[in-house]
Amino acid sequence: MEELAIYNKEFFPSPEYKAKVQKKLVDGKKYGKEKELEFLDKYNNLIKKHKIELLTSGEDNFINKWFIKHAINELEFVANEIEQVELPEIKEILKIILSRTMRSCRATTHSDLATLKEAVTTTYYCTKHFKICKPSFSILKWWRTYSKDTIKRLKQFDSVRTQTNQICLTGDSRSIDIIEKLNLVDSNFAKDVVTKKINGIFSSPPYVGVIDYHEQHAYAYDLFELERKESLEIGPLYKGQGKAAQQSYVEGIVKVLLNSKKYLIDNYDVFLVANDKYNLYQEIATKAGMKIVNQYKRPVLNRTEKDKNAYAEIIFHLKDKNGE
Repeated sequence: MEELAIYNKEFFPSPEYKAKVQKKLVDGKKYGKEKELEFLDKYNNLIKKHKIELLTSGEDNFINKWFIKHAINELEFVANEIEQVELPEIKEILKIILSRTMRSCRATTHSDLATLKEAVTTTYYCTKHFKICKPSFSILKWWRTYSKDTIKRLKQFDSVRTQTNQICLTGDSRSIDIIEKLNLVDSNFAKDVVTKKINGIFSSPPYVGVIDYHEQHAYAYDLFELERKESLEIGPLYKGQGKAAQQSYVEGIVKVLLNSKKYLIDNYDVFLVANDKYNLYQEIATKAGMKIVNQYKRPVLNRTEKDKNAYAEIIFHLKDKNGE
């Protein structure tokens, strides 16, 4: 890290270098590649000198494939420590912190954090940070960062939370029986839902063939030994974006809406955030017995990869087709 800091300060001074790339005074990709190769010898010598283990030989699970060996040792150590915690609420918070930490320590380029491509064990020119970066050898920095940030968020939430019920139910949204599930955790709330019903929904469903959500969080599934249910995902990346995948997606979202309607008031409001580049939501609304009454364009400006390509989503406002 020290050698890298010295090198970046000399050849990628901030913010001057970034400004030059943005003004096209420097070809970032060409210059970056040259300097990437130049630093690589020094990096390899340091790896050899300090006997740093990189990726494990086996790729039998996500952790072995996407984490440096030393980081794996630290992850397993912390996970074992967490298991010794007796208070369940504290244990869950610590697992969240560790999960957030893991996500930032995968051996991939910073521009590929959202969609993993291939494991990286060397230094590389980073198009997100405009300098030479390297994969994480240790989780310590991010463990500290997310510990502080998670506590901060919990405090902030506690300062604004109200006395209303906030309950998270897990299940297949196409078929989940909300009343049955609610009865298991809060029978009075379940009675309210039966008599008063739900005013509406605000949700961001998956998009067609964009993300495999289980794979996105595979690190947590592996470390915490959680059951995977890829077959239940709607519109996963592995099914592609062809006509069959689109139709499967339509059927899945329609089933969710039809199941949800059983618990909604007559004049409900449903808001769905979607990147509808295949224009599927008119068909979805019709098949679900709904109508689109309004659309709001939402530009997406702060993306994980810092991708500068124009990107926007639509917030669809749906109501019952027979409603006002």
